[in-house]
Amino acid sequence: MMEMTSMLSRAATSLTLFGRHLERADHLARILGVHVALALDRTDEPGPEFWMRFMQLAGWPGSDTGRRDQAIEMVIAGTLGPSVRTSVAAARLAAQAVRPSLPSELYEHVNALHWRVQQSGWQPDLYPFLNDVQMGVRLADGLLEDTMSHDEARDFVRLGKFVERAANVTAIVTKKSAELADSPEDALEWTAVLKSCFAFESYQSRYSGGVTPDRVIECLVLDEALPRSARFSASAALEAVTRIDGKGRRSRPRRLLSRFRSMFQRAETETIAEHPRDFDSECRALLRQLEVALRETYFHPSKVSTSVTGDEERAMPQQQQQRAMN
Repeated sequence: MMEMTSMLSRAATSLTLFGRHLERADHLARILGVHVALALDRTDEPGPEFWMRFMQLAGWPGSDTGRRDQAIEMVIAGTLGPSVRTSVAAARLAAQAVRPSLPSELYEHVNALHWRVQQSGWQPDLYPFLNDVQMGVRLADGLLEDTMSHDEARDFVRLGKFVERAANVTAIVTKKSAELADSPEDALEWTAVLKSCFAFESYQSRYSGGVTPDRVIECLVLDEALPRSARFSASAALEAVTRIDGKGRRSRPRRLLSRFRSMFQRAETETIAEHPRDFDSECRALLRQLEVALRETYFHPSKVSTSVTGDEERAMPQQQQQRAMN
């Protein structure tokens, strides 16, 4: 197996982090907006447990925050766990490290998004702020696809993006399945799950008769054609690694991603619904192995971790500050 140079390894690390952090920023902005709206839509006043469960979902497993205002502030600007501001800042930092590999339009857009997120206040009007983050990531995705060469650099960005998305979607669905085990017909909560994954309209166009947990699981976890599903994301990550490896090479990350995709291909809706924690554990176990395999195969010479803040919830190594890239 041909070894990658140290410079290429550092670039691969930064490109993968760039994809992961942008996806994480979008994920956090979306689930925060959805759950703030959900709290207003509920007929009962959500108590501290509602916001504590949300913080778990957002990747703050040790948080005992039970207040709406505290949860919003921590997920937008907190530094002790994953937040919108830290994710966008980390994406910009990763982009700086590989600026020659990125189209100038893409880098300048991410840089501008960073400063808007850092400088603008969200307290007066939360939803425009969160919408700006989500649309900013959507535009970055478009610039990536339309202005960047479809080469190895792009594949590393897509690898980070789709591994992150598969993990986030699986976590949302399995945690909500476990949380709603005693009230599986809570259509309001399951609609929030769909909206958290940017898939509500796709669900409506495919299914009739309302929102049910089995159909949500089928749509978000097992659908092979929906770009927001875990199965689609696992396949996209595998395709990226396959192109990176090239012909005649079957690296350990590629083998693990094949297993990861197969996990979704062979899964059954009823099994996930009945044993969501088991499915989540299987997913996290593969992600732990993949994290190590990616580091050893592509990123070994780099001193920058490819995990991101909040991976502790998936039992991955905690991200270190990326000062070496400044």
